[in-house]
Amino acid sequence: MSAPPDQPPTGRARGRARGRARTSEEAAAIVAARRPGEVASTVGGQVTSLGRGISPVGRGVSPGKEMPSVPSSGRAYNRGSVTGKPGSSTSDQSSSLSSSLSAIKITSGSSSGHGTVVGEASVGRGAVRGRRDRATEFYVRTRPDTLQSKKGTLGDEMACASNYFALVAKPNWRLLQYRVDMSPDIDHTGVRKALLYHHKATLPKFMFDGTVLFTTTRLNPNDAPIVLTSTREHDKATVTITIKLVGEVQPTDYHYMQFFNIVLRSAMEKMQLELIRRNYYDPKASITLGQYKLELWPGYVTSIRQHESQILLCCEISHKILRTDTVLDQIEEVHKRTGGAGSFHASVEKALLGAIVITRYNNKTYRIDEIDWNKHPTDEFEGRNNEKMSYQKYYTERYNRSIRDPKQPLIVSMPKVRDERGGVSGPIYLIPELCNMTGLSEEQRANFQLMKALGDYTRQDPKKRCETLKKFSERINTNQEIQTELTAWNLQFSRDLEQFRARILPPEVILGSGSSKATYQLENADWGTCFRKWNSFSVQSCTKWAVVCASRDEAATKEFITSLTKVAPSLGMTMNKPKMFPLPDNRPASYIQALDRVIECNPSIVMVVVPNNKGDHYAAVKKKCCLEKPVPSQVVTATVLSKP
Repeated sequence: MSAPPDQPPTGRARGRARGRARTSEEAAAIVAARRPGEVASTVGGQVTSLGRGISPVGRGVSPGKEMPSVPSSGRAYNRGSVTGKPGSSTSDQSSSLSSSLSAIKITSGSSSGHGTVVGEASVGRGAVRGRRDRATEFYVRTRPDTLQSKKGTLGDEMACASNYFALVAKPNWRLLQYRVDMSPDIDHTGVRKALLYHHKATLPKFMFDGTVLFTTTRLNPNDAPIVLTSTREHDKATVTITIKLVGEVQPTDYHYMQFFNIVLRSAMEKMQLELIRRNYYDPKASITLGQYKLELWPGYVTSIRQHESQILLCCEISHKILRTDTVLDQIEEVHKRTGGAGSFHASVEKALLGAIVITRYNNKTYRIDEIDWNKHPTDEFEGRNNEKMSYQKYYTERYNRSIRDPKQPLIVSMPKVRDERGGVSGPIYLIPELCNMTGLSEEQRANFQLMKALGDYTRQDPKKRCETLKKFSERINTNQEIQTELTAWNLQFSRDLEQFRARILPPEVILGSGSSKATYQLENADWGTCFRKWNSFSVQSCTKWAVVCASRDEAATKEFITSLTKVAPSLGMTMNKPKMFPLPDNRPASYIQALDRVIECNPSIVMVVVPNNKGDHYAAVKKKCCLEKPVPSQVVTATVLSKP
């Protein structure tokens, strides 16, 4: 059925009627039936419509409103309809558009068979679409284009060794990526890996994550897909495996560096190093400090990255401090201090919550999130086969660890995101007796002899560090299992540290007031001794200042002030005796009350002596002196003042 000839076509008939010239009656009817928002205009004496929702000033802009700002550059430039510069009129835009169109010419002969528009270079979003030569954009530029060399001329040259080893690859080495599809489709990653590893003997060395396969050898000279078949174990079904070449992995690709780090991680495991959190440590080379109940595990922090023109392995020496005391020992120590009073549970939670512990039976670290005082090692839990078993029996059978205190509470640790991805759900219950503390406590950090003993092992001079790093390189290059794997990947780690040239700058001259000058020795660059008798370039007199300290620290504080007032004149400073504000106790609230009185006196500076460096007193003092009532302040610990 067709529409009558005297009526305008509607629906699909409108498409067939396109291209037919409108009569004057039709044009007048369209103008009369104009919808809201449409503005009529006249072209050649005839009234026309600009269309639905289109105003003379542009699409989406109401008449009478100010023109919105138009970006002159950036991502949104040239997007959508044609726009001009801010403030230009419609006629200016039209003339600009006409001139731009006249400058464009269309040529034929493109590879795609379509015409090519030739004009000015586009700065819009699609200007770089289709480009593939973007590798240089991802490299960090370390020098300006006009600078040919960064080498300086001041000072004397010297040879330096870095903590980097070069990763040596054979010429024309490249990493290829293949996609692996299986029919019928299999979702389980472990099953997919097992089916492909059936052909490990016929394929070159490869790395497979369940979907993508990486190798350094082409599987087929003509890059045609490879089809393999495997038999699934549980149902004996035949699975067809299709391996297709995706392309070469570029150095700027994320998977490129990930591949090298996986190879390095495999080498570290073959060196029988233990993974603790993110780094590897050597328990066989542990150092025991029995008098301090500490154990040191030497280890390495490694990373492989692209550095300018080559790939380098960065290796930094690290030490893991393990305490031989357990969480149960800490609980018993708190019990002795409090006598098991009502504050016992709160004191234990304050000391342990948030601490990181390590379980020696599997060398995993956990964070103490809660202490369940109602659970004990004799309580039962449901195993994998719905079998009821007590914690005590589980650790005896699984790890051969006996528990001597069946009434101790259990530690609760919430699973990490990585554990949740592995299928671990719900809280993890740990036995305090089997968990060792990590890190150093505040009391241990305050022990000067302990920190000095640790520094003898952890703070190594450059010569000792180079020797340790060379031993690491020797272990990698002499381990036959590691070398077999690296040879399969056509890779090799350099035996020597990366060498480069450096410069020793001449000593600087430090200028003071008047003729005061000082310098330092080139060997150690220590200028601390230069200021014993020194006139500062600019000094501030301290005639009105105050000291806040606890009564038990008053003697050490006064001795320090006496020394300070003696030294100040030699530096050109004037320091009068301060006003003392002794406190009856060392509670943070007492310090706050005293500071309120001190700040009312408007001192130039306030010296506050706190009992320790735990942070509670420091936070309270700085909140008062920096936020609430700003005044210059200096916090000193009583342990520092008490040292001879």
